[in-house]
Amino acid sequence: MSFHLLSACLAGLCLALPPAFTASGGAALAQSAPLGPAPAPRGPAPAAAPAARSSAAPVPVPAPVPVPVPVPAPVPAPVPAPAPSTPVRFLVVANQESNLSAASPGRIARLPVGLGDAVRAGQVVAALDCDEVKARRAAAVAEHTAARLQYEAKAKLQGLDSAAEIEVELAAANVNKTESEIQIFDAQLQQCTFVSPFNGRVARVYVKIGQGVNPGAQVIDLVSTGTPKARLNVPSNWLSWLKIGDTLNATVDETGGKYALKVSRIAGRVDAVSQTVEIEAAFEGQPKQVLPGMSGQVQPPARQ
Repeated sequence: MSFHLLSACLAGLCLALPPAFTASGGAALAQSAPLGPAPAPRGPAPAAAPAARSSAAPVPVPAPVPVPVPVPAPVPAPVPAPAPSTPVRFLVVANQESNLSAASPGRIARLPVGLGDAVRAGQVVAALDCDEVKARRAAAVAEHTAARLQYEAKAKLQGLDSAAEIEVELAAANVNKTESEIQIFDAQLQQCTFVSPFNGRVARVYVKIGQGVNPGAQVIDLVSTGTPKARLNVPSNWLSWLKIGDTLNATVDETGGKYALKVSRIAGRVDAVSQTVEIEAAFEGQPKQVLPGMSGQVQPPARQ
């Protein structure tokens, strides 16, 4: 029997053996088993026994059901607050300004106004000593009178056939010449006086009575008393929204007051170096205590 069991085990058909057999009989069988190939079993081979059911059948595990993971809504990036715009400086200028200068050499004879005085349009604010010009004009008037008398005499002689036509024409040309000299002296006399072209005030006096001046020398600066205006250079990108008639909020440094400026002029060219454009803006109303030469700043509107 031991032989048949061993043969069955060798054929892969051994079943579980009792412990007693495996402990003692197994060793005896090993000693008594002949070496070499095992003899072929007699008779048909027994049917294969079913595999030992040492463990339970595996339980099928259901496939995991995908659980939808909520996707958080995209958080918009925070919009940075707009950087504060840099204020633009402006200069207060008079609505009209005039710098009176000497057109001919001379000496200051009269100076009826002083610094800050109010003047009217057409008022004489300074005068040169032009006695020499007046004397030359008087001489020119006398020559003109003599030339006219000579022309009249030649014209009468021509009617009596006692004077040639050429003599009459030369006498007439001499009359025109002396008349032109009088006009030259009249123009020089007008240059001897300095007249205010508008109602305003004296901004600066450069001369004193008795002082000699040369052609082109500055004498008096005048500014009008009308509503002043502001002149400023703004960034060129303001042109995308700035139009004539827009209103800007301004603060004058000297007075601390706040005023409204209405854009009146925009330059037709942008400065290539600073990328700015010059504009002019008039003060709305009549600003008090605002004088030419003051300065301030304009805050760009929020729409920029």
